[in-house]
Amino acid sequence: MKTKTQTTIFIGILLAMLILPAVTALTIKNVYSTPNEVAPGKTVKITLTIENEVGEDLENIVVGLDLSEVSEFAPYKSSTEKTIEEIDDEDTEDVKFELVALSNAKAGVYKIPVLISYILDENKTPIEKTSYISLTINAKPELQLDYEGELIKGKRNEINIKITNTGLTEVKFLGIEVKDVNGIRILSSKKVYLGDIESDDFDGATFDIFIESEAKNLINFPVQLNYRDATNKLYTEFVEIRLKTYTKKEAIELGLIKKSNAGLYAGIIIAIVIIWFVYRKIKKRKKNKKIKSN
Repeated sequence: MKTKTQTTIFIGILLAMLILPAVTALTIKNVYSTPNEVAPGKTVKITLTIENEVGEDLENIVVGLDLSEVSEFAPYKSSTEKTIEEIDDEDTEDVKFELVALSNAKAGVYKIPVLISYILDENKTPIEKTSYISLTINAKPELQLDYEGELIKGKRNEINIKITNTGLTEVKFLGIEVKDVNGIRILSSKKVYLGDIESDDFDGATFDIFIESEAKNLINFPVQLNYRDATNKLYTEFVEIRLKTYTKKEAIELGLIKKSNAGLYAGIIIAIVIIWFVYRKIKKRKKNKKIKSN
């Protein structure tokens, strides 16, 4: 009988240990952030819904964001600590904060500690707990494309496509692929992997192409970009670069290429050779005539 009683008490204590932490708690029920992802230099509004599951009404609840180890954020026009006068049992209360992501902050997901303290009654020590929320710093990538190279019809050309990251965050795993289009034959590989490009930086890919003699003066050259942002979100982007092509005559007139003097030099050499042969022949004839006269 004694053993049975002890077993019952032990089970009761064990159940109490399992159940009490679940029901006697002041918890963060929901977290809302506007926007969902904040760009560097921009502000984010945060709303925390605090739920009272302690089992009795609570007063003087203090909720604070601990930014001591999160240097990417700073308070914006508000404190990082808010006090709630009262939360009734099984009721909720919203707490609002506003932060700014620093302009030099790296994109990524940041874990921010939330410190919560409350007192069950005046005769007890404050109860403190730490929860965590996450905020994402990110911005939509912005890539600008241009090209370098003089594109002459009827010949092989080299074109360098320059890609500049004009956005606020890094672009990762960037690959570029050029597509077929009327008037252009792609002689090299169509795909080039570039890797990562930091904000306000650039990279380029070079392709060998042949411009048909009948090609238009302006050609929309299709390019496909595949990359990920700093949070590993995948992007596929299609861009058309407007290429200007020239005939050889136009390129020479505009000074884009130098006129070749190879034909002139060849003509001069041929003329010199002919004159030399004629001179030798005349000299030989005079010599023979002189011999005969003697």
